[in-house]
Amino acid sequence: MIKLITFDCYGTLFDWIYGIKSVINYVLGKDYLDEFFHLEREELVTRKPYSQILKLCLRKLCRAHGVRYEERYGNALIISFAKSPPFPDTVPGLTLLKEEGLNVGIISNTERKLIKITLAGIEHLIDYIVTSEDTGYYKPSHKAFTEALKLMGVDKSEVVHVSAYPYYDLIPARELGIRTVMIDRYGFKWDIKVKNLEELIRVINKL
Repeated sequence: MIKLITFDCYGTLFDWIYGIKSVINYVLGKDYLDEFFHLEREELVTRKPYSQILKLCLRKLCRAHGVRYEERYGNALIISFAKSPPFPDTVPGLTLLKEEGLNVGIISNTERKLIKITLAGIEHLIDYIVTSEDTGYYKPSHKAFTEALKLMGVDKSEVVHVSAYPYYDLIPARELGIRTVMIDRYGFKWDIKVKNLEELIRVINKL
């Protein structure tokens, strides 16, 4: 029996590309988004707070392209990330899940202080919030999921995990035996996929 729908937050519920890209383009004058995310993935093996990882990746990007890094740019990136806008279907979809009596959780590679900013105004739609600050691990580590489920007090058999990303979320969750659904934000391939959050109820009922 499904008791809980867990979500990745950034890139799945909130458009972190919009927030991050705007600062990168301002600082460097060009879109280096793919390079930034490559650096970000390399840093996820560390135990640094996510805000530090954001700053470090921007600093490395500036160095690689001959741009002087300033601390104010790093701070701007953190705020822009934390204020990433919700996708248009996020609030209607989460509302529908709650109306159907389902519990909703978030498993996120971030910090409590940042996700508090991101979720301002829709906290009532989320039952559980677990960040890498809480677990001590970043996705795609299996520990990021197993520790999060422990904190939420559920067994993996009772959970469906939803994300737009195979690498960070869907592959490791499936390896652990957790049921998974992709929201198609970026054209990745996955066997069970929906176009938006409002389609999720139909798919969940068939799992």
